[in-house]
Amino acid sequence: MRISPNSNVYAANFGRALTTEEKKSYSNLIKDSKSALGIEDTTAIIFDFNVPSEQGYNIGIGTTFSESMQKFTDFLKTMAGITSIQLQPQGKITPTNKSPYSGTNYAYGEHIIDLRKLTLPEYGELLTLDDIQKADEDYSKDKQTREYKTDYDYALNVQEALLKKAYAAFLSNDKLKADFEIFKSENSDWLQKNGLFAALSKHYSTQDISKWKEKDRLLYSSKTPESSRNQRISEIEKEYSDIIDFENFKQFIADKQQQDSRKSLNAENIKLYGDCLIGFSQGEMWANIDCFRKNLYYGGPDPGCPETNNIQAWGLPALDYTKLGECGEDGDLSKLGEVGKFLYDKYSTFFKRYDGIRMDAAWQFVTPFIYQAVNGNYEEFKLPEINFTIFNIMKTAAKNTLGDKFDENNPDNIMLELVGISAGKSREMTLNTYPHLYTTAYAEYDETPEKFREKGYKDGKFYVGVGCHDNDSLVNMAKDTHKRKLHISGMNRDYDLDTSKLAFEDEGYQAQSKEQKIQEDFRTAKLAEIYTTSKQFFTLPDMFGMSERVNISGKAHPDNWTVRIPSDYERFYFSQLANGYGLNLPKALANAMEMKNVDNPELINKCNEAAEILRSDGPMTTQDADETAKKGELKSHFEYQLHGAGK
Repeated sequence: MRISPNSNVYAANFGRALTTEEKKSYSNLIKDSKSALGIEDTTAIIFDFNVPSEQGYNIGIGTTFSESMQKFTDFLKTMAGITSIQLQPQGKITPTNKSPYSGTNYAYGEHIIDLRKLTLPEYGELLTLDDIQKADEDYSKDKQTREYKTDYDYALNVQEALLKKAYAAFLSNDKLKADFEIFKSENSDWLQKNGLFAALSKHYSTQDISKWKEKDRLLYSSKTPESSRNQRISEIEKEYSDIIDFENFKQFIADKQQQDSRKSLNAENIKLYGDCLIGFSQGEMWANIDCFRKNLYYGGPDPGCPETNNIQAWGLPALDYTKLGECGEDGDLSKLGEVGKFLYDKYSTFFKRYDGIRMDAAWQFVTPFIYQAVNGNYEEFKLPEINFTIFNIMKTAAKNTLGDKFDENNPDNIMLELVGISAGKSREMTLNTYPHLYTTAYAEYDETPEKFREKGYKDGKFYVGVGCHDNDSLVNMAKDTHKRKLHISGMNRDYDLDTSKLAFEDEGYQAQSKEQKIQEDFRTAKLAEIYTTSKQFFTLPDMFGMSERVNISGKAHPDNWTVRIPSDYERFYFSQLANGYGLNLPKALANAMEMKNVDNPELINKCNEAAEILRSDGPMTTQDADETAKKGELKSHFEYQLHGAGK
């Protein structure tokens, strides 16, 4: 029986956390096992709203900038063996559209700012601990029912209120003024446009530019004389200087926290990948209006949407690719058109912020799927293939921005998301250049590690995971008898594997029905499968064995983009493991070694031993485990010396 997602009452089996000393042995075991399997990188897909809150600071949303994230990263590094984080979009969202994939590329969303850090001396002590405590107490009145779900309404309101208070303190505080001026100078172009858009949105009480007067709607159009544009900009800046400066302040704080967070992760040898959106926000379209085609939008083919003419309508404004220009392998930017220059600036900005980037819907770079609305119906708007132009722009931006950190012969700073019906051409063109991201959730389309290799992929040139944010959870996949049949058949074919071998022993655990056992074996096998590759990823809901999914692709649903990991995540995780849910990493690695016929029975047995300890009854936090060990009451102890297996 698993934990109810909206309850703090744990199931009968509790699991056992490792002591501080045991963690050292555990890390040695994981290192040797990954070496034996040839694993190069394990990345966790994390959305800011996924991040658990710090005890005493819960305002309904998480952030990767927080102290809680630092502690959570240590947990992920130990228990999941991560070496990188694939951070999903961090742009602005709205209360009516929570999707981070409809957000901004340049401007950070203020919802990801960690307010607690603004109480620190290095942030000028712009807020007090009383401010933070009050926000937490107000939210905590209904905390028990909200622990697993993001509350955007509360979070956005409290963020705005406290950031205004912080800004008022900032105006009379010289602590950050010099850094603020440097930030504005280095980001002047997009920052000015972002501030003006905020001001005009306030002026018209809407972000829908179609409802603005023409002089403002077309402010950045080439049809607007420069003198008229400059005069109108001066008018807006004079009338709304407070709104613009406040917007600049929020962007400054977010950027400072982003860079601080990246440094902290890098210090722990964790690389940070950012998610580079295929689309653009209304504000970005307005600020670069000549780069876009009117009434054309990005989308994708989807046979499951007959009501929209089999088109998945994203509603994201589409670039005018006739203005792309040219960029060859040599990185010559002199022949770039207006759109090409715009994309180069966008990619350069991302490479300044992150160690690498995930290119969202990268197949759109080759065969863009554009649609238009005609008389209330969606119709595909055919465009010619773009070939390598955008990839060359992207590579040149990486090379010029990252310098020595970018290896042109092994450009692993770039991940391509290539899923969907239209991705075939992109896959063929970019085979074995940039790593491709795939999910085995599409096993019915032969998206399995062995099938990738059969198609010519070199190991290390694809990341594989059970599912991404658009897939159903592994827990729900396991309940689907049809999907189980497809997946198990593929694993038996690819690995000559009898999945029944992967079952935990029933003795000592709660009795399970046959169906429950089948589902557990399936989840165990699917998690093991991704570790047969040298690079893999996982989502946090799958790691914690949650049934909640991040997003239902192409559908509006109130639970989309809301799933959170609870603040008491250690207890939650080990309870889940005890009951057969979630990522039991040593078990996954042991099974992966069996799948790949790794001849190291001692290592496999040691992984199985560690897996059983994690499932056994005992203390559920490291702190409790340490105290129990001091008392001599720990029922078992795990030890393992680093051997360098597989080297």
